[in-house]
Amino acid sequence: MKQYYGQQATEYAPLPPRFAARVRGGSLVTGVALLIGTVLVLGLTAFVNRPLHGHSLPDSAVGVVGLLLPTLAVVATAIVVLSCRGCLQGDYLVVARARVARKALTTCFAALVVACLFALTASALVDLWSDHDRLGATDLLATFTNFALGVIGHAAGLFYIRPSVTTLEKFSDHPIW
Repeated sequence: MKQYYGQQATEYAPLPPRFAARVRGGSLVTGVALLIGTVLVLGLTAFVNRPLHGHSLPDSAVGVVGLLLPTLAVVATAIVVLSCRGCLQGDYLVVARARVARKALTTCFAALVVACLFALTASALVDLWSDHDRLGATDLLATFTNFALGVIGHAAGLFYIRPSVTTLEKFSDHPIW
């Protein structure tokens, strides 16, 4: 199995020191930004829904679940991105931990897709706010924003735990990369 720089994948894969530092700092910044962004999206949705509908959360339980499931999927993605720091040992990538983190990211992304599809379906088929004349535009905006945050988190997490050779060459100080 040739994954890392044309050599056999072993228990540890060497990383350029600058890239390892980028993983340490970048995963922290990305994970915290995802958490803050998710809280802001949920808060803004509740804030905008209050004057529109008279209360912050939908009337039906399906609407509340549809609003909270994509949020929880993004929070799970943020936690996995934050844990990407644990895939490093010095300037080496621990392959087994990276594989587990990659599977967790894929699971979070699949959960995000299912949650967003559920939220969109619920918004289209169920009267979430008990006012038949209004479209749940804030629900749609929250769902699409959470999906965008989840995609960014998934891509960033994969960048940290499965870098391409081109990326490693860019961060390397040595011409052998």
